[in-house]
Amino acid sequence: MACLMVAVAWTAQAQADVPAITPTPPGPAPQSLVLSTSEPPAWQVRRRKFNAVVQGFTRSDPAAPPALDKILSDYESAPFRYTPMETLEILGVAYLPLQDVEKTFLVIVAEQVMGWYDVLRYASESGRAEIVNNEGFFKLPLAVAGPKGSARAVKYLEEHPAEARQALARAFAAADRFRETQNYDRHWPAYYGLERMLCLQDHSQCKRLPELDRAKWDQAWIESKQRVAAYYQLDKPLAVTPTAAGPAPGR
Repeated sequence: MACLMVAVAWTAQAQADVPAITPTPPGPAPQSLVLSTSEPPAWQVRRRKFNAVVQGFTRSDPAAPPALDKILSDYESAPFRYTPMETLEILGVAYLPLQDVEKTFLVIVAEQVMGWYDVLRYASESGRAEIVNNEGFFKLPLAVAGPKGSARAVKYLEEHPAEARQALARAFAAADRFRETQNYDRHWPAYYGLERMLCLQDHSQCKRLPELDRAKWDQAWIESKQRVAAYYQLDKPLAVTPTAAGPAPGR
């Protein structure tokens, strides 16, 4: 792949060696119908590896660029290959700073629709709060894109609202086509919330995974689109607080 210099912003975390990157097995992803209490799910492992790779760029680790190449190749190998939480970070760090803003925005919106649909179906109330407030689900891509990436996105949304609204509609249509895909673990939201914490501390406290009544799934899909559309109030200024920029990873 061609080398792309992208501005990176990342929350300061403990540094780790750049890990080995292995491709995600093709086909439907294993679904977390039962939460693991011993090993993290595959999506959390991938997310930690991505963070370690990004941290590798901050110390000019020569292993970081090829590792990022492998991650992005794996991510691009199939539609909705990674969970929305992973993808929103990847889009913010590796695509939003220099790639076409409108195309990236379209993917961000589609991922957020899919992700919030998952949250409405599989997260507890405390899990939803953690995903929105602690993870910053809706603001995540712009927040990690650094000043340059977030500024490009805000400029597009504020100066081209008509085009952004059209992109929003196209993103909704794209999400419609993959609404029930099993390419990634749709139960990822169940790993958030107080219930999950209690389960890890005391296995006797583990409860059955929450799941929205299937009769309400269609309404949840509608509500997910409404929530995402409401976040991007294209007739109002967009407030974004990016994290500080770091060294740029390449691919």
